[in-house]
Amino acid sequence: MPELRIDPLSGRLVSYAPERAKRPHEVGPQAPRLLDDPARCPFCPGKEEVLSPATLVLARAGACVRFDRESGDKRIREWLVKCIPNLYPVFSAEDALRGEHGLEKSPGLHEAVIDSPDHEADPWSLTIMQLQYLLVTLRERLSQLEKDEFSYACFGKNHGPYSGASLRHPHSHIIASSITPPLLRRESEALRAGNCILCRDRDPARTLISTGGFIAICPWASREPYEIMVYPKNHRQRFTELDDAELLELASMLSTLFKALKIILENPSFNLALHTRPMDADDFHWHIEIVPRILVPMVAEIGLGIYVNTMLPEKSAEELKEAIKRI
Repeated sequence: MPELRIDPLSGRLVSYAPERAKRPHEVGPQAPRLLDDPARCPFCPGKEEVLSPATLVLARAGACVRFDRESGDKRIREWLVKCIPNLYPVFSAEDALRGEHGLEKSPGLHEAVIDSPDHEADPWSLTIMQLQYLLVTLRERLSQLEKDEFSYACFGKNHGPYSGASLRHPHSHIIASSITPPLLRRESEALRAGNCILCRDRDPARTLISTGGFIAICPWASREPYEIMVYPKNHRQRFTELDDAELLELASMLSTLFKALKIILENPSFNLALHTRPMDADDFHWHIEIVPRILVPMVAEIGLGIYVNTMLPEKSAEELKEAIKRI
């Protein structure tokens, strides 16, 4: 008999139906093809002139690293992470919201973040230092965007052919908009200090890793098997508030989680998204969602907004904790 759960954070309804796991394999035999040729990859070193000037670059400077910016024909060669305008943006400076009274200017921004110069640097193969470089760059760019007139700015990642990715080279996305996503508005109501859902969620059965500052759990109403949520133990509103030591701690945790997913799922596709406080929200508790792409959406999800999962989060957590012990 399926078990139903309503997520207290998002309000989504999830039906847990383990029997559906006995159906033919959910993911089809022919995965979408990714551009996976370093000779043609625009994100690989040596192709800098092919791309638009980077809005932010983390580059080597002798034994240290520094932030820089490209402009005109200037290109930086010894880069570690770089942010560039997305060629196919979800949001742009020319965006307008159409309402009952016509169009209203609602500028946005969409950038690609090249995680590493290494074409083969999957999340589980990145070193903790490389992950820290990526997180430092994301923090810096989001901090810059928070000073602009955007209501919301965040980062995310599509990894693997079933995630929506089109390029093999490891990369992430930064998205900013003048419109706060409705989901984040709802979450902000459930994440107020004093009655914050995440401040209370410490269920040992679903907890994967607990460090001094962060916790990683399988959410109580997970959408997919092995879904993970990571967030600070203390009530912190914005990701950009983290200092360098906290980013290193977070990088180490993410490294372990990526490796655990690799052990269980071999070469998983997943989506990763940061939820941080919108400018027009009174309060928030920032968090990162990591959602493996295992199940194919069906009519319940597309037509009704009801997610169907074949594995309870307690079982997912049990298997992930066993994988973590093997790292």
